[in-house]
Amino acid sequence: MADNTAVLLQAMRMGGSLPPEIVDYMYHNGAFLLFLGFPQASEFGIDYKSWKTGERFMGLKMIPPGVHFVYCSIKSAPRIGFFHNFKAGEIVVKKWNQETETFEDEEVPTDQIQEKKRQLKTMDSSLAPYPYENYRSWYGLTDFITAETVSRIHPVLGRITSQAELVSLETEFMEEAEREHKETHFRNRVDRENPVRTRFVDQHGLPIMKIREGYEIRFQEIPPLTLSQSRVGIEYSDRLFRLLRGLGGSWKELLAEMQIAFVCFLMGQVFEGFEQWKRIIHLMSCCPNSLGSEKELFMNFIRVLFFQLKECPTDFFIDIVSRDNFLTTTLSMLFANVRDSAHAGAELKTKTEKFKQYLTNQFKWDFDCE
Repeated sequence: MADNTAVLLQAMRMGGSLPPEIVDYMYHNGAFLLFLGFPQASEFGIDYKSWKTGERFMGLKMIPPGVHFVYCSIKSAPRIGFFHNFKAGEIVVKKWNQETETFEDEEVPTDQIQEKKRQLKTMDSSLAPYPYENYRSWYGLTDFITAETVSRIHPVLGRITSQAELVSLETEFMEEAEREHKETHFRNRVDRENPVRTRFVDQHGLPIMKIREGYEIRFQEIPPLTLSQSRVGIEYSDRLFRLLRGLGGSWKELLAEMQIAFVCFLMGQVFEGFEQWKRIIHLMSCCPNSLGSEKELFMNFIRVLFFQLKECPTDFFIDIVSRDNFLTTTLSMLFANVRDSAHAGAELKTKTEKFKQYLTNQFKWDFDCE
C-alpha cells in the first residue's frame, strides 16, 4: 500500500465500514496515541470527532499518518489541544497532570519502542480506534497543512487553548527584571512619584495584557498598509506578495495557514484563529492586480474556502460568521474583482461564479448590493 492516504480516501468515498484488509493494515501501520491518566467522563477528541471518556480509556489506535488535531476538556473547562504530524507506526505518549489540569509529554526512548509496541497488545481494549467515518472530511479541511506548517505555527509550549495564560506588561516587566537580577536597572524605571501606579495601561487606564510568552499561536503577521496604499483605494497585491515572501514564496503555505487558523477556531475554539482566518480572506479579496499572475493561488483559495463553509455547522454562521456581515461584504469585493478583471481568466471566473451561486443558494447571502 504505497499511498495509504489515497486508498483510505477511496474507501471513504465508497461509504460504509473499512474493508478488513485496510483495518488490518492500519492496525499495524497506523500511529498510536497513549493519553494516560485522563479523567473519566471528560471530553476527548481528534479532528472531527469527540467523546466522553470511559474509566478504561487510555488513548487512540490506528491513526492514519499525517497532521491531526487532538483536544480535550475536563469539567466543561475550555479545550486544550495540540497538532501533531503522526508517522506510520509512531507511538506518542501524553500524561495528564491532575494538579495543573493539562497534559505533558512523555518521551519514548528509541531502545524502548519495541517494548512499548508489545505492551500495546495488552492495552488494546482501552484504545479507541480512529474515527475513519470523518477522515475524508478532515483530509479535505487540512490537505495543505504539513509538518513544517505545524512546526512554524504551533505554540512553543506545545498547547493550544482558548484560555491562554495572560500577563500584564507590568508583570512581565517585573518578572524579567527579577530573572535578570538587575535591581539597579529596575529601580531606574520605577515611577518614584507614583511607586504603585501601573505604568503600562491602555487609553481607558486598564492594564495592557498579552498572552504569556510560549503560549501564542505563531501566525504569520499580515503586512500592514503602506502610506501609498491608504491613498489609492483597495488594492493590496503588494501586501499579498510581502506575505508570500515571508512564507518562503509558497502560496500553499498561505493556504495551510488559512486552514490551520480555521481548525484552531472550529475545533480548538480559539478566537485568534478566527481573526487570522478573517484577515487572510480580506487580504485575498482585495488583490485585483494579482488575479492573473497568482491564478493557482486564487483557484485553490476558493476551493479551500468552499470546503470550510460547506463543513461548518449551521449555527456557526448564525452566531459567528454572519455577524457584522463580514463574509458577504468581503466576498462581494472578491467576486466583483474577478468579474471585472481582464487577467483573471475564464477558468477562475467560472469557478468564482459557481462559488457565489452556491453561497447565495445555501445561505441566502446577497452579494449584489451596492
